[in-house]
Amino acid sequence: MEILRSLVFTFGYRKISVLFAVIIIQVGELLLLQRMYSLFTGGFLQPYSYLTWADRTVFIGLSLWMDLVLFGALGAVWFWFTSWCRIRPLLAGFNYIFFTSSAIGIWLAVKYKVLSYFNDTLNFLIIQNLGGGSLVEALIYITNEASIFGMALIMLALLFLVGLRITTRLEAAGTPSPGFILKGRTRIVFITGIAVVTIGLAILVNSDSALRYGLIKKTSYALISNALDKLSDFDGDGVGLFTFPPDPALLDSAIYPGALDYPGNGIDEDGYGGDFKWPGRVQDQLKARPAIAGKHILMVMLESARGDMLGQTLNGQVVAPNITALAKSGSHIKYAYSHTGYTTTSITALFNRTFSTRQDRTRLTDFLAQSGYTISSISGQDESFGGMASSTGMSDPGRYLFDARSALDDRVFPSKSSGSLRLSEERVVRQFSERIGEVDWSTPQFFYINLQAAHFPYSHPGMPNLINQQAIPRSDINEANRSWLEATYWNALAVADQAVGTMIQRLKELNVYDQTIVMILSDHGESLFDDRFLGHGHALNQTQTRIPLVFNRPGIRVNSAVGQIDMAELLIQVATDRFSEARWDDPEHPVFQLVGSLRKPLLIGTVSYGEIRTIMDFRTRKVFFSDLKKWENYDTALSHPTLGARTRKLISLWEAARWEDHLSRTTVSD
Repeated sequence: MEILRSLVFTFGYRKISVLFAVIIIQVGELLLLQRMYSLFTGGFLQPYSYLTWADRTVFIGLSLWMDLVLFGALGAVWFWFTSWCRIRPLLAGFNYIFFTSSAIGIWLAVKYKVLSYFNDTLNFLIIQNLGGGSLVEALIYITNEASIFGMALIMLALLFLVGLRITTRLEAAGTPSPGFILKGRTRIVFITGIAVVTIGLAILVNSDSALRYGLIKKTSYALISNALDKLSDFDGDGVGLFTFPPDPALLDSAIYPGALDYPGNGIDEDGYGGDFKWPGRVQDQLKARPAIAGKHILMVMLESARGDMLGQTLNGQVVAPNITALAKSGSHIKYAYSHTGYTTTSITALFNRTFSTRQDRTRLTDFLAQSGYTISSISGQDESFGGMASSTGMSDPGRYLFDARSALDDRVFPSKSSGSLRLSEERVVRQFSERIGEVDWSTPQFFYINLQAAHFPYSHPGMPNLINQQAIPRSDINEANRSWLEATYWNALAVADQAVGTMIQRLKELNVYDQTIVMILSDHGESLFDDRFLGHGHALNQTQTRIPLVFNRPGIRVNSAVGQIDMAELLIQVATDRFSEARWDDPEHPVFQLVGSLRKPLLIGTVSYGEIRTIMDFRTRKVFFSDLKKWENYDTALSHPTLGARTRKLISLWEAARWEDHLSRTTVSD
């Protein structure tokens, strides 16, 4: 107490308050950054880390400077306001320390909790995508830990009362000095100097990949650099001098990193790969194919099912015996992939066969309807989530749709929000059994079934424990409980597999199974703290994007990587006995993938047969080559004699997808 009183009365309550707040924030945030990113020890596939004391000192020094600038500025405003309101000096200082550090602490706590699910690529775009395009739904989706934060608020209230008591005792010793105060021209010079140094440091950080990688994760640097970027965005294109890469044409709003590159105009608008050369639209294979009836189709979508589920065992039991047996007696497409890690975009890519947000290809449901199929969709989720039902044609007139919104009383969780609505696997199978007794099997039938068993948190009340003893509670999901988490996840897929087995048995009882093509797939994979990740939608790796693809028909040999936009064509070929092995014999065929949006991705990548990946990280302007297990600077990779072709192919696929999306929007609006 005496030391604290001495510091306050010697250096002034304002400076001590700011310093105390900065120290608390600095220590807390650095611990978080180390925990989440291993910044000071290095991590798997991490492009940068600070392993020497010199690197650590520079990083911490820059971090401290940015905190002092931001919270010093906030302190100046705060203490001016409290002086004007005649608030007692020590009370003003205590309130500044408490509320500043508490606000940042709450932000970091939320960030830590969210990062424990979304990891390195946390941003509103990804959260919104996981919410089916709705930011409101997304926030509901990730704020189910309210009780934990409620307890934290109670603890903060107790700390506030303790701090207030200490402040009162300090005030009894007398009124402290505010410290020296700069006035007039001296204040202007001081503030100008701080601003110039801060701008210079921001330029330095933005030009240094290693420094930028770590500091952009710091709250103070992110806020300061974003503010400077807005101020330097002279042409209003959303990019200034302090983003990465910076705007190369500050007065031309058509040219900036990530701009739409118009083909053949001699201008490289987006700054990648030179002027885009568009080869023209790829032929719509379904549009060119005659609409003829084939076998009945049962397509089963397993939520968040990883590609390695086939043959997986837990406690000596096969996780998915029915689907594994189906793969052995039928066909298993080994290298099948989602294009994104989001449910809505994956399902629309499957049904609409395009990356475009507008319909510019023949939808699977439309082709089947034209071929005489009756369309039935039975889903354990709310298919209005993200507009999936309308965009894919599930809810079109004359088509049958039963989803979680259709049976609110049977939902497994209390919430009625679209992102949380779920039905049990037993309820979905029961509806399937009812529906197959209603349809006319003398005409071709198409069933789309969505099973939500493996959706986070990988269990629901009433889910049976088929191969594990107890599901992990949501509050215990963390890296320390990884084995328990994995057991819960694999049990969820065992429950989904059991549902698949029951549906196949129902078809056999109706004597229609032999005339039915069964197709099993997933919307995306799931990381279970693999490489420190949990969840999906934030990395382009095997666990998050490789999915199962199984047919109950033998002889479907595919020597190519297959993406979801290709799967409708493959299904139609199999169902109409027109499978062409030559069409699927291209080991070099790349499946395009992305994290973020087409317009502003964080990551883009290609994956080809054999799990060969090329990934571009727009945040670092570096390219990863999985077979070489190394990152290269984009410009270095582009000029490399062998890696250059892969890099150019990746950029070309991205630009082509963006251009086709642009054309689809323009055509519709015109």
